Amino acid sequence: MDTPLRSSAAERTRPTAWDGAVALGIVLAAALLFWLLLPRDTGGALTARITLDGTELGVYELSTVEEGTLVAVEGARWPITLELSPTKGVRVKETSCPHGDCAASGWVDAPGEQLICLPNRLIVSLEGEETPKDFDVVIG
Repeated sequence: MDTPLRSSAAERTRPTAWDGAVALGIVLAAALLFWLLLPRDTGGALTARITLDGTELGVYELSTVEEGTLVAVEGARWPITLELSPTKGVRVKETSCPHGDCAASGWVDAPGEQLICLPNRLIVSLEGEETPKDFDVVIG
């Protein structure tokens, strides 16, 4: 009975040039997709609109405020302080509302984003021009 001198590992084929071309194509497609999904400049001034219980308290153009500008919201059930920044956007710096979810949400810095404090009935909406490449979902 003859036994083969070669192991099964020796019979495996080696990568070809075609395999390398396919791998390169996948890497290039991933790089292109990553580049397309990068955030773009809003192209316009970003404005923070602050409303408390349906009443507008103020509108701030973020490009004109100084870094670290603090806004104390008057009339809220629990004290709340907002921090405005031309580079970072808006965040809830301090609050004493029951859960503090609004402070935990961090900075918002894109048009259409909102900070919401339900116990205080406070909404901070960011408004501005959105770029035409902004999208929420890719289907396909």
